[in-house]
Amino acid sequence: MLAKSAIELVNRCYEETNKLTLLSLEEFKESFIAFVFGDYQEEFTVQYDLEEFYEHLNQLQLSNCRRDFDRAVEEWYITEYGSGNKGVNYHDILFTLVKEAVVQYQSPNRIALIRDVTKLLTMPNGFLARWQNGQIRERPIPTYFKYLMKLGVRTHEDIEMLVDMWLVEYPNAFNKKQQELFANPPRRGRPNNVELALLIELAMKVRPEMTAQERERLRKIYYYHRKSLTVREMVEKFEKYIASKNKSNDSQVG
Repeated sequence: MLAKSAIELVNRCYEETNKLTLLSLEEFKESFIAFVFGDYQEEFTVQYDLEEFYEHLNQLQLSNCRRDFDRAVEEWYITEYGSGNKGVNYHDILFTLVKEAVVQYQSPNRIALIRDVTKLLTMPNGFLARWQNGQIRERPIPTYFKYLMKLGVRTHEDIEMLVDMWLVEYPNAFNKKQQELFANPPRRGRPNNVELALLIELAMKVRPEMTAQERERLRKIYYYHRKSLTVREMVEKFEKYIASKNKSNDSQVG
């Protein structure tokens, strides 16, 4: 079937060539040119000659090869996603999936986490399977990648940026106790021993040899603020307590 517009032809290219992969805008532009002068030209010339093929491209406003072809892909992106430019806004679903990847694969570092998030998003038995189960009717795989694009992921670089943004919020994500805490978050109204152990471990980096009074202060910070502050913020509160205590001791000595 012949395409009726350049946008339709771009969409056909996406549907037929994008299988379980992420494509940047520039990669897709190259893919579109290869598709038109490959599979689509072969399909066309089964019924028509080559001269009619080029006339057909003129009718689709694809006459000035590279410029027209790139413009068609960019317009398709705008039609599908609202903007042809890669943004830095990600849906909350993606941040939840990063945390899920850390728990599932026990990622030891940033590089591994990027790899694990990629696996979770692209493997047939990962998030793709969950998405398919949530559909009323069966939908083609490229539709899933359009869904990822709308969430904010179009390329592998987007996954790297997503992981980096998530790590700003959870810099201790590769700590085994923190990963255990991700897997078993505190229940409402009850303290979590894993969380307290992590707090003590991080506080000891600030104060390796805590006195009994300082340990008690740290526990009080935890029990009073565990519902309103993150572990990192509680450590910062403990640091302020130590700094204030040291300042007080210095003034007494002077």
